[in-house]
Amino acid sequence: MKTRTLPTYMIPVVGLLVLAGVFSNAPPPLAQTQEDCPLPAGVTPPPDPRVTAQQVENGSASLMDFTLAVKELNLEIGQSETSVEKVLYLGCLVRQEGGPYRSGSTYLVQLTPDGRVFVHAKDMALSGRLLNPLIYGAILQASGINPADLTDPATALAAFAAAAAGNGGAFNIPNIPGASGYATIYISANFGLPIIMLAGFDLNETHVVEEEIDYGDPTITAVEVVDRETLKAFVTQAGDFILAHQKSGDIAASSKVRIALRDENGPWRHGSVYLYVLDLTSNIVLFHGAFPNRFELRPLVGIARDGVTGELILPQVLEAAKSSPEGGFVEYFYDDPTDDTDSADIPKVGYAREYTGEVSAGGRVIPINFIVGSGFYGRAPDVVPDGPLTQVEATVMGDAVEGLTVAFARSIAGQQPDYAYSAITDANGYLSLTISNPDGVSGYYTARASNVDGEVVGQWHSIPLNHNQRQVLELTLGGGMKIVRVEPLAAAKPVLAAETVPEISGLAPNFPNPFNSATLITYHLSNPGPVQLVIYNVLGQPVRTLVNESQAAGTYQIRWDVLDQRGVSLSTGTYIARLSYPGGVQTQQLLYLK
Repeated sequence: MKTRTLPTYMIPVVGLLVLAGVFSNAPPPLAQTQEDCPLPAGVTPPPDPRVTAQQVENGSASLMDFTLAVKELNLEIGQSETSVEKVLYLGCLVRQEGGPYRSGSTYLVQLTPDGRVFVHAKDMALSGRLLNPLIYGAILQASGINPADLTDPATALAAFAAAAAGNGGAFNIPNIPGASGYATIYISANFGLPIIMLAGFDLNETHVVEEEIDYGDPTITAVEVVDRETLKAFVTQAGDFILAHQKSGDIAASSKVRIALRDENGPWRHGSVYLYVLDLTSNIVLFHGAFPNRFELRPLVGIARDGVTGELILPQVLEAAKSSPEGGFVEYFYDDPTDDTDSADIPKVGYAREYTGEVSAGGRVIPINFIVGSGFYGRAPDVVPDGPLTQVEATVMGDAVEGLTVAFARSIAGQQPDYAYSAITDANGYLSLTISNPDGVSGYYTARASNVDGEVVGQWHSIPLNHNQRQVLELTLGGGMKIVRVEPLAAAKPVLAAETVPEISGLAPNFPNPFNSATLITYHLSNPGPVQLVIYNVLGQPVRTLVNESQAAGTYQIRWDVLDQRGVSLSTGTYIARLSYPGGVQTQQLLYLK
């Protein structure tokens, strides 16, 4: 049996995408608190459905009771004036595990009238996928629709309207595992569109079909993004690809775009390089190529902070996208504990661009305004913070110390701690972070450790930190704190494991070069012994000694902030880095430009 897609003018693309906010808006786990769905100011909380998902799970209510109760509540809410804030709040409630709409295997799935997954409360990675025609046919019939009636626009509209007036029904296909549940249809009061709502159907990858997908023909693919030039070209081509399909007004084509951008084997995603789309009309994350369950269809609210500056990242992305007609770059440090591909020690270079246009749908002209962005991890920062900073390396001692979020805050009498600097512990309880503040960093700090559930499992007070120093700490979950070592921040830091010994000694290219505030110098030692790294001016006069000590074999990095030995800023020009090591000497030019 084949299903037929409804004509595109029946399904306004943008309207559907905005409507998605009603059903899907879960904050990422690390951003959740005890109040997972905080009530926006001025919004009256809606009542719970008269039958909840928990009642289905404990056997005191049926799937039919739950599904029809949610349909009833949606229609009631749709008849009243609904703000964007309320729509997003409702979307959070529907996605919340343990809430009235989702519990265990009982959750909601919405389909578009052409049989595609619109919103999946449990797995948004399936959004846009086409349901198996056999399953969709059974769902239609259970809802009171004869698939044969979907042959022309007028008949299809009448069929969906008639089905929406009824209660729907249960479906079950014995020869397809898991293909059972309850289906009903209602007409969205906001958009006048039919929505097929399912409950009790644990819809997964086996229930959707493989389709022929148009990936476009990008000249720069995700795997080829290695610098700013390729990143800009990649994002620009992705934006043009998305805009062309949105302007086509073809809902099926727009759904396939989501599939194309999310495919790990396609040209638009590779490792830590993936795309995101921010819809500025409805202020939601419209698409996220890597973590759809955490981010898609949730509001544009800044949560993640730069691991070095403590600044919110989202405002920087929005500002960069709007900075010029071609968009702009942004650079930040961030370690997502659920993403094994990133690290707070390596800057992510992002590029974002704003797109505007219009879509003709259903006889209406609908403006569209969205941002497309992506990023890649560089080797070293283009811009090193000029303000006061300190570095903290700590090891949390005790049981279950992996994956803890350890956050530091300045201790200021009479003020609540602002835990703006944080890092995640590795399998050994180790973490590293940088604290930077233009008003100074020296003083006493408090710190706390939280597990993945947000529970505080350790807390420490009166931790002394000082400007321009690297401090190594041992922290016990019981509150004990030991200062293991304090050293000048300029000291060279090993960047490879001790057992990784370079084959040859010498200087690697400094990064960036030219530079305007600081540069990172990397060097390799194939043998242990005395090492000296000195900066000279063009007259051959030494201006700064960065390293003068014996070191083990390995790879080291050190930051030069264009200060001389007395701490005085040097003038622009060419400088020479001279590295002497066991068995040789090497020099390298450094170009300082303001």
